[in-house]
Amino acid sequence: MKHNSQILLASTLGTIAFEQGKKRILGLDQELNNMFINRQIGVTPKGEASSIEIMQAWYDAWDAANISKQYANV
Repeated sequence: MKHNSQILLASTLGTIAFEQGKKRILGLDQELNNMFINRQIGVTPKGEASSIEIMQAWYDAWDAANISKQYANV
């Protein structure tokens, strides 16, 4: 279950980052970066989302918020 909660958190953080006017650079999101503390490069702890899945969820959410805002202004 931790896997799904990590993806949901990353998605939420991506949306919040967009809403706060942050650039589409996940490395600037300190709360997201905290999710990677104690992880080794290329190693996914058992039962957890991979680093790539977490990062992709953040980007997907940021992009979705951006597109939603663009179409809301049409």
